[in-house]
Amino acid sequence: MPTEIELLRSLDDEPPAPSTVDIDRAIRSGRRRNRRRGLGYAGVAALTALAVTGVAVANARTTKTPARPVATAKPSVKPKPAYTIPGTPGWSVTAAIAPTSCTLEHLPVPAKEPMALVSAGDPTGQYLVGRTYPKGGGYQAVIWHAGTVRKVMLPGDSEESLRGVNSSGAAVGWSYTDDGQQLPFAYVNGKVLKLPGVKAGSAEAINDAGAIAGSDLTAGDPGSHAVVWPSATGQPIRLPVPAGVKASTADDIDEDGTTVGNLDLKTPYVWFADGTHHALTLPTYQGKKAPSARVFSIRNGVATGVADESESKDGRDGKLWAVKWNVRTGEATVSDRFDMSSDAINAQGWEVGIDKKGYAILYADGRAVPLPMLADHKPGNLTNIANSISDDGRTIGGQSDDAKDVIQAVVWHCK
Repeated sequence: MPTEIELLRSLDDEPPAPSTVDIDRAIRSGRRRNRRRGLGYAGVAALTALAVTGVAVANARTTKTPARPVATAKPSVKPKPAYTIPGTPGWSVTAAIAPTSCTLEHLPVPAKEPMALVSAGDPTGQYLVGRTYPKGGGYQAVIWHAGTVRKVMLPGDSEESLRGVNSSGAAVGWSYTDDGQQLPFAYVNGKVLKLPGVKAGSAEAINDAGAIAGSDLTAGDPGSHAVVWPSATGQPIRLPVPAGVKASTADDIDEDGTTVGNLDLKTPYVWFADGTHHALTLPTYQGKKAPSARVFSIRNGVATGVADESESKDGRDGKLWAVKWNVRTGEATVSDRFDMSSDAINAQGWEVGIDKKGYAILYADGRAVPLPMLADHKPGNLTNIANSISDDGRTIGGQSDDAKDVIQAVVWHCK
């Protein structure tokens, strides 16, 4: 039977053809039901498979065990710098006071489309990106700014998603073209640009310097390769990996150019702007060292993700730890604040995610602030998911289910 991290691996990459479901939410739904009903991993696998066959669901991650700090990373590769990743060296963060309450706003959608979600936001909270689900079917990439929504016309009608946006409103994402090819795109100054240098790929994040993190999928599964585009028109930088790695991804990029991603869907990795790179520490808790881990995001030198506690023989006890890495010092810390890995982190180190009772929260300076729902739901039903948080903590973007269990794009205003 597979462990939880193995299920994440099997569902992590975009499928070779457009999917009809937001995979992460399907995984989370199955895992929650598993916990409540006391099922083993066969139950999770079956529920996940059921979700993937026909339910429209949305973004998330994973864990459920206590926590404490742990080890220090030991760089495994120190090459001579052969490249630099664009960023803003020495950028500073303005200190903010942690919010204590949040209110909910339902975001507008084009043509009263029935379903929508927010997938990312910029550091200032001015821009949010995501997608809607038009009445006639399919997907529509959108960007929100100053209370208005605009369609972003990515080529192809099969599937599309915007995955990141910076403080200038430049956004990145991908779409499947009519011939089934997944292509990476940028939306800059109102224009859609195909990212150069790859025949297939994905774009996941963009920093304020305009550098874009993503993957070259030209070789096909499992031959993806982590790349960074220095700009929307620049040729991609192929990020180096240790010998023997079959697949790599670049999943997020910090303001100074530091990029994080994963090797073979089991080893968290960091590439620095000066060309050095190494694996992130696999954390240890109560004498147990995680055999594998995943990193999802980075902000102000702190990366977040999830680690697998063990690979149990029967697949029933595979527990996951939420992890934070200080990529500058190498320290890895296990956290018990979230049921899964937090879903977003800001420059203050504040995080948003699902707590162990199944509710969406903002966790800032030792305080958990609940995020209101559009409609009252029992915990564990994936009613709220927050996918972005501004650096001042005042703006959180995500989704909330309405009274009919339909996903709606929302923003939380916090103070």
